[in-house]
Amino acid sequence: MDPIKELGERMREAACIGDIETIQNLIESQRIDINNANSMNGWTALHWGAKRNHISVVKYLMDHGADHTIRTNEGQMAENLTNNQDIRLLLGASGDVPQSQSNLPITPNYLQNPPFPHSKSRSLDTNHTLMASTPVVTNHAGQGDNELVLKARLANSDDRDFIEVELDKNMLTYEALLNLLCAELGVERRLVHKIRKLPDTVVRKDKDVRRLVDFQALELVLTNKAVRASSRNYGYSGSPGIRSEQILY
Repeated sequence: MDPIKELGERMREAACIGDIETIQNLIESQRIDINNANSMNGWTALHWGAKRNHISVVKYLMDHGADHTIRTNEGQMAENLTNNQDIRLLLGASGDVPQSQSNLPITPNYLQNPPFPHSKSRSLDTNHTLMASTPVVTNHAGQGDNELVLKARLANSDDRDFIEVELDKNMLTYEALLNLLCAELGVERRLVHKIRKLPDTVVRKDKDVRRLVDFQALELVLTNKAVRASSRNYGYSGSPGIRSEQILY
């Protein structure tokens, strides 16, 4: 995928799930066009922030120059996609909240397959309808309200795909998160150097864990010596054994 298009997809995905940190990084560090629109449906990050009722996302985008007059390919402005009156006021809209909202002509990858890169299939309803009152993307079958769904992988691994893991919301502690990631990724605790919240934030304490949101991407950064059998072929494709790894930060 073209790098600019890929960054645009990342920004729209972040707006859809309310990931304000990723949006800030893309706009302030990557200098991406805040009005970057999907070529197939015309949706921008502002459309997604409004559609998913993420008021902090909408406010940030508006404060940084997002154009609320841009229309999707169906002719909708961001104000037409939300049922939140406060968001409509931020967008300069007046009058009552619209009673109906049109469906998207397509389902974007980050709604159909939320892990990024998109490696697991996920289904929406038959009409691909997006419910504005839902705070996150469609739940997994069987996922309860008491689970925090996270995306996890090993840093600097040849395998760049994420897996999804579930953390009990009654156990939002650093120790519980570390134990879960080690178990799911097959890593010994002694090999873990740190947990990184992508793109560039270190998770250090219980308070950091409590700030995580559904589908947050995490990486386990290993120490300079990692056992291949314990680390899902981390940085090594030869025979089993121990190999020194240079960690890049």
